[in-house]
Amino acid sequence: MSAVIAEKPTGLSIVARVTTVPHLVFGALPILGYLLGGGIFHWLTPAVYLLLTIADPMVGNDETNHNPADEQALEGRLFYRIMLWATVPLAFGVTIFGHWLLTQTALTGWEMAGFLISLTLATGFLATVAHELCHHYQPIDRTMGDLLFIPIFMCDFHVYHNFMHHTHVATPNDPASARYGEKVYPFLIRSIIKKTQAAWQVEKLRMQRNGKSTWHPSNLMVRFIVMQTAWVVLLVSLFGLWSIPICFIQYAFPRLLLAVADYLEHYGLGRHQLPDGSYEKVRPNHAWDDSTLVSSMLFCQIDRHSDHHANVGRPYQVLRVMDEAPRLPHGYLTMIPIALIPPLWRRRMHPIVEAYYDKGDVIPYAVPGALPEKYAAMVPEGWGQPVADNSVDERSAAVGEHEMKNYAD
Repeated sequence: MSAVIAEKPTGLSIVARVTTVPHLVFGALPILGYLLGGGIFHWLTPAVYLLLTIADPMVGNDETNHNPADEQALEGRLFYRIMLWATVPLAFGVTIFGHWLLTQTALTGWEMAGFLISLTLATGFLATVAHELCHHYQPIDRTMGDLLFIPIFMCDFHVYHNFMHHTHVATPNDPASARYGEKVYPFLIRSIIKKTQAAWQVEKLRMQRNGKSTWHPSNLMVRFIVMQTAWVVLLVSLFGLWSIPICFIQYAFPRLLLAVADYLEHYGLGRHQLPDGSYEKVRPNHAWDDSTLVSSMLFCQIDRHSDHHANVGRPYQVLRVMDEAPRLPHGYLTMIPIALIPPLWRRRMHPIVEAYYDKGDVIPYAVPGALPEKYAAMVPEGWGQPVADNSVDERSAAVGEHEMKNYAD
């Protein structure tokens, strides 16, 4: 890029300033707790997480959008990619350390519980960095993203999220778009299962389009199974069979965390359906935003979610707060526990959702019978019907084929 940032830049967002330093520090907390002597310090990571959650609404927002010159220069800086890459050895290092500590040392039940929670938090929040890397167009970045998903066994996220979610978000074709009136716990089960199924379906169809077997090595899902299985085999060979339940716990927390984040990000928002059955282009109106400073740092600024969807591939350091986007009342760190208490979620969010429906910018997307009559009348008859059998997978497979072609190039 030809543009350069001023020698003393002003007006940079907090994430553009600190990059992934919060992830590196937070991810290393389980090791720090051990170095401090263990015992109560094995609970250091959840304690810090709790303090961050409490601080999030108190610290306030960072709504900084960069000026065009700074944005162009920031987007082209290798430094921001290197800071993302730096989390990969951390994820593997803290995981190996964790399996060693849990299987090869004598911990009390209290210490073991604290360290397990610490390990899952530390590696789970790195999933937000993996998500960012998997959206980059550079092959090395996407490879780094896939590697970062291995310790938490979520490589299939790359396939589903890039090929399916961004194609069908805010429509009934996307299992990660929550409906108004949908309770969070059934959503978590439905979303997690259907996202994995969708990833397999998309890759199976992509193989068929290229005249290859479902189990061909170019099938990303096959590659990911091999990579993740090899990782489990390595851990078991080093630390024994107790590594298997530890791996499951490492898988469960980030999978649930991202599913709850999905629940927040598009709740009740639907895209207008066109006469041919397809949907309008994704706009900032189709994702809920927040810009609280602490959440932005810990979630790699993905809480500026409307810009992320309206401009797929825009790097994390230059994501913008969009004026036309609907706004969550609090940051992700606050909204996640609120979402897990359905009566509190409904009390806090439904008036905000309904006020946004009144603007007429989106189609109310809801569980049948959940909408008040006023808003049910805003849903066109037949909205959400598929274009044709298998059309959803065809579109996703085409998106995947385009990405893989660029990946190979």
